[in-house]
Amino acid sequence: MTIQYEGTNYAGFQWQNGIQTIQSELNNALSKLIIEKITTMAASRTDTGVHALEQIVKISSSSPIDCSSFLNEFNKVLPPQIRCINVEPCAGLFRPAAEATSKEYLYFFTNKTQVSKGDRQFIANISNTLDIEAMMNCTRALVGMHDFCNFYSRGSNVKSTVRNILVCELSVINPHEIFSDFKLFQIPKDLCTCYLLRIEANGFLKQMIRHIVSALWMVGSKKIATDDFLTLLNGPRDTKQRWKVAPANGLFLSRINYPF
Repeated sequence: MTIQYEGTNYAGFQWQNGIQTIQSELNNALSKLIIEKITTMAASRTDTGVHALEQIVKISSSSPIDCSSFLNEFNKVLPPQIRCINVEPCAGLFRPAAEATSKEYLYFFTNKTQVSKGDRQFIANISNTLDIEAMMNCTRALVGMHDFCNFYSRGSNVKSTVRNILVCELSVINPHEIFSDFKLFQIPKDLCTCYLLRIEANGFLKQMIRHIVSALWMVGSKKIATDDFLTLLNGPRDTKQRWKVAPANGLFLSRINYPF
């Protein structure tokens, strides 16, 4: 199934005992429609507060599911912050995360001196003057194979911190043009301009995108030189933490790509 969710009040996608997550809500809703044991498996394990425009989730059940009638009934029992937009059969051995060729995320932000609570819900803000050209130079440098040992949060067991960035673009956009088709995400009418970082890779490390955004903000604020950013990108693990991770509210899982 393909789902969308507004992740503000959820502790990420993955099920955690006694904690409200997207997966726990999905499993709870499914249990109301399917008596037999079910399991769910997602393409991306989004973090606390992160949203999704397109998340792929595999449902495994010992009883058949009528996809034509299931979609409507499923949305009736889901909380309003989660919507299922498509359900279709898949191969029994399909693994949503392992078989994905790439994942695309979007990060929205402004650099206003002051922002209202409504402006902050889905668009992050940094109250600094930013050198956007310097930031764009860094985004272009991110494309390709790099060791992101300085751009992720430790705590996850990974074999390698090398990732291949396929697309990394920073642009100025009208958020209403992107969110007009998504009822879950209401952008204030007067917020007509923001920055968008679009990044696609073969995989991401824990909080990697939010580290990249914070590093770009440091460059834009002239707290880190472009050469220092490039050194951190290709050099060994830095001994000091140079930034806090950017807020989760501006980050959206946008698309999961498969070879079929």
